[in-house]
Amino acid sequence: MVFLRSLPQFFRSCEWIFLIAHLGMLLSTSGHNLAIVLFSCSILFLLSLMFPLHRPQWQRLSYIVLGTITVLGAGLFGVNLGLFLQVYAAKSYFLLGRRTAIALAVLTAIPWALTEYIKESRSERVMQVDSIGLDSNDPIRFAIFTVAIYAAASFFTLMLSHMIVMQQKKDQQIEELSEQVESLAATLERTRIAREIHDSLGHTLTDLDTQLAVAQTLRSHNLTQAFQAVDIAKQLARQCIEEVSQAISRMRESDFDLNQALIALLEQLRQTSSLKVEWKVDLPTLPIYQSYQIYCLVKEALMNVQKHAKASHIQFSAHQTDQGITIALIDDGIGFDKNTFTPGFGLQGMMERVQLLSGQFELQTEPNKGTQIYITLPL
Repeated sequence: MVFLRSLPQFFRSCEWIFLIAHLGMLLSTSGHNLAIVLFSCSILFLLSLMFPLHRPQWQRLSYIVLGTITVLGAGLFGVNLGLFLQVYAAKSYFLLGRRTAIALAVLTAIPWALTEYIKESRSERVMQVDSIGLDSNDPIRFAIFTVAIYAAASFFTLMLSHMIVMQQKKDQQIEELSEQVESLAATLERTRIAREIHDSLGHTLTDLDTQLAVAQTLRSHNLTQAFQAVDIAKQLARQCIEEVSQAISRMRESDFDLNQALIALLEQLRQTSSLKVEWKVDLPTLPIYQSYQIYCLVKEALMNVQKHAKASHIQFSAHQTDQGITIALIDDGIGFDKNTFTPGFGLQGMMERVQLLSGQFELQTEPNKGTQIYITLPL
């Protein structure tokens, strides 16, 4: 779009340069009608001040026709302004489109050949083309040669204009794609932030809200239990702060040990719950981004089991195989019917993380038969 705004200025600069060059050459050469020279150049100068890009079709066509007639009319009086025909051929491409520009170039070829023939006949000069012996006394060959030169020049002009237009379209497409990429990146970033907040704070804040609700309920009946609930809420608030600090710290660590982090997570779950937790963790060294995503993925899965599965036993394994990294989490909880279940944000977040890592997510479960989660991630 920037190019379209600079297009009038580009043509205007070119036309003014051509006008100065033609005026200098015509005025320094005898045999030209000064009035015709000044009149033709004045019209071309006035037309150069305009570029009706956003005008109706008939006004754009009239603009091109007027400029072309001015050049052809000057040629009938021996004033050679033929270069401006190519200028208006290029303008016609931008103002009227490819088909109309080609049609106008074809229609202009014969009048241009005629004006050249009349000019040569009046001057009674022989055209210097020794290879074919062409002169103005052979009108047919003269017309063919003149039309051929004009056609070659017009073809070059229109092809150059076409290349400029196509390049402009490509630049515009690149700009649009860049805007789409920026919009998509912003969306992904918002999703990532929402997932991080849910993973690090969502569950703890839920517990905090529950304890505060208990304290509100018991404050008029049992102050001892109410104060206990407040103490637990205080601990949960501290835990929220620690989780935020740990999440930020993990994202900044360059030597994040995924195996140790997962074992610490499983050990914490075993100590703070009645679950029997078994694990086997043996993962290779991975990039920090991939390690952190796997850590959050496992943390979310364990949270879901602890809160919703009502399980007594968890088996967890994470190791490298020929297919990549395989993670399995099996519990003996209540399970659920996959056909009627709508995944919450926790399970949805797990799927999104697996998708970000270009992996595969498989969920197997039935009511009262526990749940099995299998994840495969490429290395």
